[in-house]
Amino acid sequence: MTGFMNVDPAAAALSGVTEMVISGEMEASTAAGSAALIGTTPMVLTSDDAAFTGTLNSAGAGYLGAAQTHVGQRTGYAGAQNLSAISYVLQELMSATNVNNIF
Repeated sequence: MTGFMNVDPAAAALSGVTEMVISGEMEASTAAGSAALIGTTPMVLTSDDAAFTGTLNSAGAGYLGAAQTHVGQRTGYAGAQNLSAISYVLQELMSATNVNNIF
């Protein structure tokens, strides 16, 4: 654990990895269901069925877009957590070596 703000870099990195795993699982499950979400076809060739099918496909496309945005946000958050873990380790190393007095 570092002295700076009592952050454990390993815990931050583990949290980032966890976010990436969740993102991957969410992306895989969304991709697996995408055909059902946007691939509906009318049961009978009537205008009502065609309108209903179009509405279902639009709703599915909206869900896929929202899910993809969510995955992107989680991935960005995971990257920020990993960057913070590295930053805390570097800060601790610089503090331990007293970089300010080298020059």
